[in-house]
Amino acid sequence: MAWKYSYSDQIVKPRINNAFGLITVSHDHNEKEFLSSMIKPYHLFISHASEDEDYAGCLAKALECLGLKVWFAPLSLKVGDKLLDSINAGLMASEYGLLLISPKYIEKQWTSYELDILHRQHIETDKKLFPLWHGVEKAQLDSWNPGLSGIIAIKSTEDLGDISSKIADVIYQGCPVRGITPIYGNPQWRFLQGCGELLANQEDGGAFNLFEAAEFPEGHFPLYVYNRPHSRAEIVLAVAKALYYGNPDVISVSKAVRVRMKKLCKEHGFDLDAPGFDPAAYG
Repeated sequence: MAWKYSYSDQIVKPRINNAFGLITVSHDHNEKEFLSSMIKPYHLFISHASEDEDYAGCLAKALECLGLKVWFAPLSLKVGDKLLDSINAGLMASEYGLLLISPKYIEKQWTSYELDILHRQHIETDKKLFPLWHGVEKAQLDSWNPGLSGIIAIKSTEDLGDISSKIADVIYQGCPVRGITPIYGNPQWRFLQGCGELLANQEDGGAFNLFEAAEFPEGHFPLYVYNRPHSRAEIVLAVAKALYYGNPDVISVSKAVRVRMKKLCKEHGFDLDAPGFDPAAYG
């Protein structure tokens, strides 16, 4: 089957819904402090032992859901990066530091290196630190690092949502309403909703949309979209959702393309005309 990437000049802008009331709260913020907090690309650097990576990863995701930019090694490091250079850059590029202090954290030399830098920044530049006690008690910290034990800490026995909210409240300086980039602002997510296009392999690659991707040759799958590989069946399921739910922002396709898409969906077990069919049941 012949195929080609095409480009659509359709521009879809999200609508603004003003149908909610905001409670006006007066805040006396220092303008200079506010502007300086916008300079660094990351809100928070997470220092942790590798043995605590699973918990640290869950925390990083919870913080990102609140709109925070987090430097977390498994998410921020890329293949080929020099570890020390990258971590040093992350330490300097973060406004706040979080220390996930556990028995393993106390034992490690590498975490001591990160801690030394963060603690020095805390003393010399007033960088705010969030000690998060993870299976340790104050007596252990008093004998290990008395200066650090004097900083008010959070304990990991608290709910992860509560922990991330407390951290976010400090970083957002107590503002009751925070402007967070919505998920529909992500071009990869919009692509999977049938509302936008992506470029193939590089910045000057050809543009393609969801409906074109569904008809790609077998050799083009799996298709890497939105941080993971997608099979053809997953792309076709996304097409079924785009056609079924009738989102007005979905890219307009011709009647012939719609017929082909419905046929392709049916071939993959997603019959849009079947009684009671709902693509949500498939994930």
